[in-house]
Amino acid sequence: MTKPFSELRVVEVAGSHAGAFAAKMFADYGAQVVKVVPPDGDPLIHHGELVSAHSLGDGEIGSIWAFCNTSKFVLKADARSAEIQRLISSSDVVIESSAPDSLTPVTEQLDATRVVKVYISPFGLSGPWSNRRSNVFTDDAASGHMYLNGEADRHPFRRHGRHTEYAAGMYGFIGALAALIARESTGVGQTVEVAHLEAMVAMHQHTTTMWTHAGHILRRDGNAQPGMWHPAGVYECADGFIFLGHATGTKLEPFLQAGGMGHVLEDPRFATNESRGRNKRAFDAVLRPWLMSQTSEELCELGEATFSPMGPVWSTHDFLSDPHMAAREFFVPLDDERGPEVIPCGPFRLGSDLSGGSPRPPKRIGIDELFWHEEPNPAPATGEALAQGPLSGLQVLDLTRVWAGPIAGRLLGDLGAEVIHIESPWNRGPLEVADDLAELTHLYPDNELGERHWNRNGGFNKLARNKKGLSIDLSTRRGQQLFRELIGKSDVILENYSPRVFPQWGLDWDSLQRINPSIIHTSMPGYGSSGPGANRVALGPVIEAATGMTMMAGYADGIPFRSGVAWPDPVSGMSAVAGTLVGLWQRMSSGGAGQRVETAMIESMGTFAGDELLSAQVVGQPPPRRGNREHGVAPQGVYRCFGDDRWIAISITSDEEWRSLCREAGLPDNWRGWELWEREARHDEIDAALNIWARSVSPAEAAMRLQSAGVIAAGLADARDLLESSHLAEREFWAEVGGIDMGVLRYPGCPIRLSQTPATYRRGAPGLGEHNAEVLTQMLGISEADIGVLLADGVLAERPPSLEEMLKPRL
Repeated sequence: MTKPFSELRVVEVAGSHAGAFAAKMFADYGAQVVKVVPPDGDPLIHHGELVSAHSLGDGEIGSIWAFCNTSKFVLKADARSAEIQRLISSSDVVIESSAPDSLTPVTEQLDATRVVKVYISPFGLSGPWSNRRSNVFTDDAASGHMYLNGEADRHPFRRHGRHTEYAAGMYGFIGALAALIARESTGVGQTVEVAHLEAMVAMHQHTTTMWTHAGHILRRDGNAQPGMWHPAGVYECADGFIFLGHATGTKLEPFLQAGGMGHVLEDPRFATNESRGRNKRAFDAVLRPWLMSQTSEELCELGEATFSPMGPVWSTHDFLSDPHMAAREFFVPLDDERGPEVIPCGPFRLGSDLSGGSPRPPKRIGIDELFWHEEPNPAPATGEALAQGPLSGLQVLDLTRVWAGPIAGRLLGDLGAEVIHIESPWNRGPLEVADDLAELTHLYPDNELGERHWNRNGGFNKLARNKKGLSIDLSTRRGQQLFRELIGKSDVILENYSPRVFPQWGLDWDSLQRINPSIIHTSMPGYGSSGPGANRVALGPVIEAATGMTMMAGYADGIPFRSGVAWPDPVSGMSAVAGTLVGLWQRMSSGGAGQRVETAMIESMGTFAGDELLSAQVVGQPPPRRGNREHGVAPQGVYRCFGDDRWIAISITSDEEWRSLCREAGLPDNWRGWELWEREARHDEIDAALNIWARSVSPAEAAMRLQSAGVIAAGLADARDLLESSHLAEREFWAEVGGIDMGVLRYPGCPIRLSQTPATYRRGAPGLGEHNAEVLTQMLGISEADIGVLLADGVLAERPPSLEEMLKPRL
């Protein structure tokens, strides 16, 4: 039988924070993790603010390192030594990583057939850019995320935190788990590779789709969501800032009516979603005086009363003191014997009690204290074929909507699971849409709605590959009955409803287990299923604002800014996959017992902000808004290049890099001796000189010249840059799939590369109800005639309802 998760053996060879985060996920959820650091110590150990009291050295451990290395045994040794190679050979997983430099694995030639080898690096082990250097700042630039942040007429700015490294680390963790699950069938391990760049490109929402479908480059749009959706941004109020996420009239109208502002929607410029999207600034000008007359608390109370997707823009300290997070016991001590600092307990919860991870202080260990030396007799391989990927044979019911849930379902499908997307007939909107919807959204092929527009929306189709489409009206009794029958035949339920929905359907955990004792139920409620704020309406940017990340973002001379990409959505999506795979492993090791998994968006995003939250506690106050600047790195900024809205990101992390930059950019000779403190003091002067130099070169030329000199630099990619990237093309990153009402198009591929059981792209997105008959006949044995009756009765659907039909009452 499969060994328990707590008996998994993981060796982390000290490298980047990405590798440390992947190993942290194993350690915090109970696996045995040994971190091997060089004999003279981990070079990253001082990263962040120095923690005054820590188990490995008071005042010697940086907050970033402290956050990323909980629950591990730390061993000083040469990773290439015979003893450590034997240790790795008897482990289940070895994790190697590197940043900002490229990775040269020490285990590539290791002869250990059962070991899963995980390699994480900025650009991957192959391709034209594989030897380039990158850190979190330039990762954000090269992947197209930074380009979307900021005012249209000013330079873009960075997203704070170590998000690019944590994204790559989480994908590494998922890939390792998938490879371990595959090993139960094949009996052998394999190599898992993750590149920061591909991890980030895979987590765009509309950026690349607008280019492939309509030749449109998505650009930053100030404190609003790029595109037609509005309002969705940060607004000032009487005593601070709030985030309004009312991107459609369905949510906006009740909020404005309750606040006495319903008359605003009588103006033809603001009456429809499309007209507001065309008149964002005018709408804001009308709304702003009212918002400025209300406090954040008053507006949020109004929002809660009208079930609005909105919330406060908090600082790190506000989030740390949130009563809802306290009730959920999300923050746990970094080391309760040595200091008051707390950290997140983890991005997902498991078990009937939905307990989170259990971060503990790391411990030093000597080579003579190692607690494992050889692999015990492994369970025999099942020999099952895994032609579709490591999760071949796994049956998933995906009921998710919007973005966070669908990207989780897509990843499970890419890894081989048979995913059935169960959607309501109205999930893709009504039958009637505005004639210019395609031109407004740029999400339809060739900017044309087509005969069946509901099957041609790239925003949906990008997230729905490798899924079968089953459209059921779950508000009907017969629809509910069909769903219960499908649960009995499946392995996983994936849903991101509010925590009220499943209990209202009579499908609490006990009920689900009665239907299928082996079911894994992965829920993705925005704020979790318990706590005083459980019923808040979730939206990615609202979540980001609540965790303190929005308050840090923006220009040093301005107000907080939203991200161009609603980052908590894809973060929550991959966290849900990680939790699902841990749950699957627990089921395998327990003989088939069902598992309950919960990924609250606020907690997955809170975990990704963990190092910033810890640093703020060490300093004693929330971090200031500094634009692109960062303490200890200078110069660091974005500089306008030759061309329309073209930019180069440069990050200088050493004196040697500074001297190289001076030579390549033609800076004055007498600047070359400036040390860090002087570069920080004269940052404005350096920025002015770099802006002059950059104006005469393209981003591609600037990046190539600087990288050749050893400088960390990257052009800020837009959608076209990503799709035309020779590096991504050579690495065959893009997935090309079609659909029922559209031709073959290019979408971001799976960023997890498995050597033996690779991800597969078996089908494009399904049309609405395309697989109704196939799924119900094959899984439930329902006849074609009965399916026709279900269609006629409106239980099943193959087209959306009209606006008139949508207004009819349902159960």
